[in-house]
Amino acid sequence: MALIKANRCWNYKTYDLATLAGPDFLERLGALLDEAGKNGWELAHMTDRFMILKQLFQYDDEPR
Repeated sequence: MALIKANRCWNYKTYDLATLAGPDFLERLGALLDEAGKNGWELAHMTDRFMILKQLFQYDDEPR
């Protein structure tokens, strides 16, 4: 069973950016976004306080 993108199943995660505050903020944010991207998450919205990631997924029963 494969996981494929679909527009009808949405999943969201919210991150508090205050926890990343510090002199290495950009490096920590980049690492977080890289890891999220590897797992199929996309940035949906971001402010100076939080960011919301979106994942669209669907299980495909047919072998490819």
